[in-house]
Amino acid sequence: MSSTSPAWLNALLKATERADSKLVNPVLVLVFTTFSTAFAVVAALIIQMMFGWVYDPGLILCVGAVAALTSFTASVPGVLFADMLIERLRAAHQQLDAALSEARLASRAKSDFLANMSHEIRTPLNGVLGMAQVLDATQMSDQQRALVSDIRESGDLLLAIVNDVLDLSKIEAGKVEIRSEASDLHAAIEGAAKIFASRAAEKHTRLEIVFDPATPLRAKFDAVRVRQCVGNLVSNAVKFTARGDVRVFVRTSSCPLAGDLVSVQVKDTGIGMNEAAQARLFGMFSQADASIERVFGGTGLGLSISRRLARLMGGDITVESEPGKGSTFSLTFRIGACVEPTSGQVKPQPTGRATGLRPGARVLVADDNAINRRVVALLLSPMGVEIEEAENGVQALGRLKARTFDLVLLDVHMPEMDGEQTIRAIRAAAQPWSATPVIALTADAMTGDRERLLEMGMNGYVAKPINVADLYVEIELVLTGARDTLAA
Repeated sequence: MSSTSPAWLNALLKATERADSKLVNPVLVLVFTTFSTAFAVVAALIIQMMFGWVYDPGLILCVGAVAALTSFTASVPGVLFADMLIERLRAAHQQLDAALSEARLASRAKSDFLANMSHEIRTPLNGVLGMAQVLDATQMSDQQRALVSDIRESGDLLLAIVNDVLDLSKIEAGKVEIRSEASDLHAAIEGAAKIFASRAAEKHTRLEIVFDPATPLRAKFDAVRVRQCVGNLVSNAVKFTARGDVRVFVRTSSCPLAGDLVSVQVKDTGIGMNEAAQARLFGMFSQADASIERVFGGTGLGLSISRRLARLMGGDITVESEPGKGSTFSLTFRIGACVEPTSGQVKPQPTGRATGLRPGARVLVADDNAINRRVVALLLSPMGVEIEEAENGVQALGRLKARTFDLVLLDVHMPEMDGEQTIRAIRAAAQPWSATPVIALTADAMTGDRERLLEMGMNGYVAKPINVADLYVEIELVLTGARDTLAA
């Protein structure tokens, strides 16, 4: 039975399931007839006594007979009708339970499918973007550098589409968590906007960011989600503005009870849109106009996801626009007060240079994909480290037993022994190498994957496709102990 049904309905259906209708229906008719006859006879006797009538057995018998005939005539179709209703209710209930089970299975299948597709797409994409980053750091002609830039931009666009689909799935499943942590508000917003400065310059568009003096420098908010929303709005503004201006205005409204409200206005002088286009703008997989997708590209998911995230953060995204005169998007979200640490409690901040990895350090890279191993080796080669490779967890354990390593970069999905089994084996080994720092390099990027792997014993986590800056930061945090200090 469905747990969502009322208790009395579940009890009734369970009782009727155990009962045989061929036995129950005659018993119900007999009970109803007997009760009605007895009630009529007793009522007739009481009426005789109240009015002082002479006791007449014939009258009592006649009343009982009429009552019995009437109740029998009424109870038979009534019981049969009730039995039919119960059968239909039971059938409908079973259908609802079956539909609910199918919906749960479908939801689980969709989540599994998205997780698998995300992994399968991210793995080869890691090779594409990784090699592009390696090429970008070499000596090239201007034409070659432009080609590499195109490769990276196309790869980043594909990765953004994958992330959008995953975000949409997580939001619909109610699995998106807003994590408010003390962060630099100015750096989060300015950093998200300045990513598109070079693109704006290519289009001869001026990008300007202005903070109201009253806007706090540090606050408690979800920096990742704020950057995602701001980045989407600025990206769209730059995309639809040529030889114009994109201005980002940031101000804060005080509200001690609910948390201060930050307003980020992104104003452009681009193509603009009419009211009909604005009404469609925040729908999933929709652009303001069908021609926009053909001319400018995009999935039509970014604004829909950003608005949902903004509402989860206690705010919203609204738009004001006019064709030919540009658009103004307003993002609002709540922030909490941030208590600054004392001088003795200042937490270390990563420099992004992987300073914890000294030249000549030994790094074990365990990944079943040869291209991914080569990408990591090439990304770390400027540091002068010694790289050793393993194709699975069994080989990784053998390498650890044979010699000492300063760091292990461990893939999660590998044959023979995967990353999860490997990290458990490493931590369970009563050997000096069981404490070797291990960073997960994985295409598992669904909600909870990072936390799950850290709980297993990983010291750090980097999602594929690997961004060299993110990799350096994570290595520095893990090897210098700053990761544990920041988490404290």
